Amino acid sequence: MTAPAFKVLVKSPYSQYSGYGHDGFELLRALYRWGADVYPQPVWLDVPIPPDLMPLFGKTLTGPFDLTICHWDPAHLEITRQAREMTRLAVAWTMWEMTSMSGPPGTGFGRGRSKMREHLRWFDAVLGYSDVTMQALAPHIPKHVHRGVLQGGFEAAEWAYMDRDWSDDGVFRFGMHGALNRRKEPFIVLQAFLELCEEQPEFKEKARLLFHTTIPGLLPEMNEIYARAGIGVRVYLETWDKARLDQYYQACHALVYPSHGEGKNLPCLEFSATGGAVLATDWSGHQNWLREDTGYPLACTVEPMYPDKPELAHWAVVDVAEVKRAMWHVFTHRAEAKAKGQAAACLIPQMCSWDAVIETLFRRLRDMVPNQGEIVHNLAMACRRAEQPL
Repeated sequence: MTAPAFKVLVKSPYSQYSGYGHDGFELLRALYRWGADVYPQPVWLDVPIPPDLMPLFGKTLTGPFDLTICHWDPAHLEITRQAREMTRLAVAWTMWEMTSMSGPPGTGFGRGRSKMREHLRWFDAVLGYSDVTMQALAPHIPKHVHRGVLQGGFEAAEWAYMDRDWSDDGVFRFGMHGALNRRKEPFIVLQAFLELCEEQPEFKEKARLLFHTTIPGLLPEMNEIYARAGIGVRVYLETWDKARLDQYYQACHALVYPSHGEGKNLPCLEFSATGGAVLATDWSGHQNWLREDTGYPLACTVEPMYPDKPELAHWAVVDVAEVKRAMWHVFTHRAEAKAKGQAAACLIPQMCSWDAVIETLFRRLRDMVPNQGEIVHNLAMACRRAEQPL
């Protein structure tokens, strides 16, 4: 007997150039791989569209649907009453990296928050990538709407374990990759690296720091300056394909992210799957997967994002001394870093792959939303492809 179709509508940005957009593509792929009849509803769409997903973007949005997922920035989460009537269950899924949606007037921070409660009222459930996300959203979620934490995943099958030279006499490379803006704090990493080069001759000789960024801030013109000083810092301001990123991950031994906040941190999940060591802020989305036995949590304090307005949003702060301590420790304990990377390569794909996340999503909806959640879960389980592990 043929299983009943399980129709899922995913309203999201779709783009290779943003976190939400990248997750939108991967969410579609994971649902299709599961066995769902998937329909994308782009709120914006950037080319190129991955070739394997192209057929989905030619489908007509014909309801009714069993599940509608709105996966976007908190201020843009919305489903109309009419759209809600065309779906069995409606879920808002989002991430936010600070403790509040509140910021000083005129900054644009948390724009749209005044209408969030109205926009969320037709959803059955709101899911946030982290506890911090849900703390920020809590004042804006109507009481009748269910809520919970579920972090997005990553395409684990694309990131195989990589052998690296971890010998004590070899060059050791630290890295950062992505849109390296203020929230990521690349200049704290740079300062920590430069201070270690000044204080530890062995570090200056054998350590390298590689920044790959897709936005201005760190500029390639810095390369010549540090080369003249005999300091191993290099900046790449480029757009890379998968093959080039593979080369970069292979070259690096550790990624360093003293971020103020993260919904997930895709580069760190990918890098962990390859067996690299991750040094990252012990807060927000990192806490869902970063552990002492698989990486290096960086101690932090939670402080006002705007120091002169402590009543508004807070985020994590990692100081330079903590980053220096962790970088020096990894540099001088390479066997330990290798072992933690190997442990992460075993654990992270099982725990954080999109396939694992999608299964958790269906079970979470069953437990969160009476009646309709159980129906959606059962439909999802009935359509599951045979090759999906139980």
